[in-house]
Amino acid sequence: MTDMTEITDDVTALIAEGNAALIAGDTYTARQRFRAALERDPRRVDALIGMAGSVRPYREKREHLLRALEIDPDNERARAVLEHVEARLAAGEVLAPGGVQAPEQQPAPAPEPSAALPPDAPAAPATLAAQVCYLHPDRETGLRCTSCDRPICADCVRPAAVGQLCPECARARRPVNYQVSAVESAIAGATTMVYSILVSTFAFLILGNIGFFGLLVAFLLGPVAGDLLVRLTDRFTRGKRGQLMQLTVGIGYVAGFLFMLSGLAVVLTGALSLGVVGALFFSMPLGLHLFNVVAIVAAVVRLR
Repeated sequence: MTDMTEITDDVTALIAEGNAALIAGDTYTARQRFRAALERDPRRVDALIGMAGSVRPYREKREHLLRALEIDPDNERARAVLEHVEARLAAGEVLAPGGVQAPEQQPAPAPEPSAALPPDAPAAPATLAAQVCYLHPDRETGLRCTSCDRPICADCVRPAAVGQLCPECARARRPVNYQVSAVESAIAGATTMVYSILVSTFAFLILGNIGFFGLLVAFLLGPVAGDLLVRLTDRFTRGKRGQLMQLTVGIGYVAGFLFMLSGLAVVLTGALSLGVVGALFFSMPLGLHLFNVVAIVAAVVRLR
């Protein structure tokens, strides 16, 4: 009960910070706070409504509002905002106005004739504020992120269904299971190494004694071993996916196999030698190498 109370208080504080940032016109910070709140409690209607207010694409606003109404069909605030969004979409609009909207200024009155400048006086130069990429201050640009409205250069543009995004917004929009931290990557690598040592040892003992038939067995059991490895890493990393996980698991499996060969070299010769390890590698049954390759490929494909 105490943990649930702490989570609720944390979510409430994040939503309050998001609303404050939204009022101040800082949609980027607001979106980060609302997203963090929804990661802790995906059913918080006020966080979903806040997310709808912090993004610019009307279709994305509608998705958040529909989700909020699924949870609380009687929420008048979400229903009223959704009606406004539907009206804008029906009018053909795609993006809500970005940034803080300033009130319209009345046109300045014409100067009195006596205060007019003489005909030969130089005109005042027009001053235009230079817009530069927020990641590359030395590059001027006319592009802006459609989500956070920050200026970005061509190298920072990340194409998306809602327009062009900056790298941070594109990264934040990735599904949670594709956001892999350094700790999760290290856990996946260590888990894969231990798994590789055990499985490679077992495969060596089995496939080394059945001759050419071992190739067929390796081809059949390799995908099973790869699938079991993915299930094991899912348990420790909460189902993480992506290129980093593919690279970590592939390197971890090869490292585990080489560690197994090193241990075998120590057992046979009493010392660790790269020459002995290399000789063992090339003397291993072909079925064992096929088994490892198929297992790695199966795991990497599953981790896409």
